[in-house]
Amino acid sequence: MMGKITKGGSFGGCVDYVTRRKKDNPDGSPCKEWRLIDCKDVSTIEGRNGIIASFEDNLALNPGLKNPVGHISLNFHANDKDKVDDQVMVEIAQKYMRKMGIEDTPYIIVRHLDKGYPHCHIVFSRIDNHAETISDKNDFNRNRAVCLDLTKEYGLHISESKRQTNVNKLRGTEKIRYEIFNAVDAVWNDKSVHTFEQFEARLKAAGVGIEYKYKCGSNELQGLWYTRKGKRFAASKIDRRFSLGNIRKHLANNRPLHPQSQWMYADGSIVPIASYKGVRFSAQQINDYVAGKAIRVDGCQGEMPVVWIKFNPQRMTPGVYSSNPDLAGQAPSQSQNYGPRLSHVSTAGTTQPQEGFTDGNALPDDFKLWLSRHPGLTIEEALHRYREEQKTKRRRQGPKLH
Repeated sequence: MMGKITKGGSFGGCVDYVTRRKKDNPDGSPCKEWRLIDCKDVSTIEGRNGIIASFEDNLALNPGLKNPVGHISLNFHANDKDKVDDQVMVEIAQKYMRKMGIEDTPYIIVRHLDKGYPHCHIVFSRIDNHAETISDKNDFNRNRAVCLDLTKEYGLHISESKRQTNVNKLRGTEKIRYEIFNAVDAVWNDKSVHTFEQFEARLKAAGVGIEYKYKCGSNELQGLWYTRKGKRFAASKIDRRFSLGNIRKHLANNRPLHPQSQWMYADGSIVPIASYKGVRFSAQQINDYVAGKAIRVDGCQGEMPVVWIKFNPQRMTPGVYSSNPDLAGQAPSQSQNYGPRLSHVSTAGTTQPQEGFTDGNALPDDFKLWLSRHPGLTIEEALHRYREEQKTKRRRQGPKLH
């Protein structure tokens, strides 16, 4: 079972569509491709006009709402044709509406009979009987979760993948959405693609474009849209896997790391980093760092609020500096703080051991010995515990006597 949610401004247009007005018989009677199987708080005596008028009564309670028409199609697998009769379909649709918070409002449920699989359309007023607006917040994800729950509850068929969808049988926007899914999915499964540039180029060759979403007033990337044939879809509307963050993680897995460094790829190029001591990097900072340039980072937590970070090819790790190492005539010293931590832009979601980086030769001998007895800790965690133990020892020993 799958649900498709749309919203609009015309009850008349939506009711005409679900009741197939354009296919009415010459004498004005409705065609046999649909039937009304349930309704609430609407008048059906006058046919379509009565239903539309009932919806518009609620519209008068909040005439300023932009999209007062709620329209949801519930589509069942062809394998469930014998399981889903009118009674079961109504029961499922009513449970669906309750779980989605669609209550105390006029609605109709219309079953269509023109396809090889069971499906129905729910039309409802987004302005309920108390003049309150029925929320559509996060409705895409809620819809998916509710459909899955009901599919399991009624023992219905669960499709293994969107790949099984016959795109040729789809029409309009839904067809384009699945064409995008198939194109992105093909590139996703190609292990030879390990950079975003390659990813975007392959999609372009397949007729799918990418538009980027930036944080308001900055050049920090927040997400992306996929485009095709003049239509644009947020990544989440195609598939959760295909968000900006997930793609970066996935591509990083396709690209092997250098055997001696988690900060450099096997081909010698630099792994992007996303943040340092509470400061998230902009897209420009990430690009400059990957190009081998020093980037200035302001607002860091700790004793050094301003630092410069640059990849050190000799050590094959990032270096943190107190002044810009790219300026001619300067010989900046690399920071020996034990706490700095960098996070990759793209990791597989697992915690990297000892993500912090330090000059190991600068560690006190006592701390080195303690660290060898407590394996599995990051430098930051180990240093914190070591200091706490030293404080406890000093308290037990009492003050020094002179």
